Amino acid sequence: MTAFADFSIPDLAGSTGYPVPAMHSHRSPASQPLPVIGGAGTGGVESDDYYRRMYLLQIGYQAILVVVPPAQAPDPGPYAELMQVIKTGFGRTMTRLPEVFGVSRQTLYNWLNGETPRPEHQEKLRQLAEAARIFSAFGFKPTSLALDRTIMRGKSLLQLLSEGADGRDAAKRLVRIVQRGNEARARLNDLLGGRKARLEASDMGTPSLDEDA
Repeated sequence: MTAFADFSIPDLAGSTGYPVPAMHSHRSPASQPLPVIGGAGTGGVESDDYYRRMYLLQIGYQAILVVVPPAQAPDPGPYAELMQVIKTGFGRTMTRLPEVFGVSRQTLYNWLNGETPRPEHQEKLRQLAEAARIFSAFGFKPTSLALDRTIMRGKSLLQLLSEGADGRDAAKRLVRIVQRGNEARARLNDLLGGRKARLEASDMGTPSLDEDA
């Protein structure tokens, strides 16, 4: 609101020289806000949104941008990653692996999908993954017959792992025994001059006499 104040100034135009009444308009600088960039009159548009924003600023509110992050899929966890390693290393013989834990096939697929194994199975799962890494490193594809081979103390790889044996050591022993068997058959074929040897099925899985060599 405009404030008025009365005071006298000399009448320079008159001849009396006495003060005469005068009216002067005065406005406090604080009551006259500076124009806002983008506001009405400075390039802004007097729209409903403009007046809404002006009202919020006057009563102390400011517009806040709320950002809601997109929903993320749950982390599959370390055991699902171990199961992927095992699946790669064992291939089709993964169907034999429930023997190591005494569980069903469905339980293994649950672990593959992110379910956490029970504590008594977790270390065995890690050792099974170590065995799978050895198979992958050697390019070795275990067959069901190979998994039944006796490799140490009269037991197979799966039996040893079910008892908590070291996965890397057990896998290396199996790979070495199978490689020796393949080399022996190759030498036999050379001696026979290309003729097929008459071997029984049981001979194909016979380990070397020194199993720990």
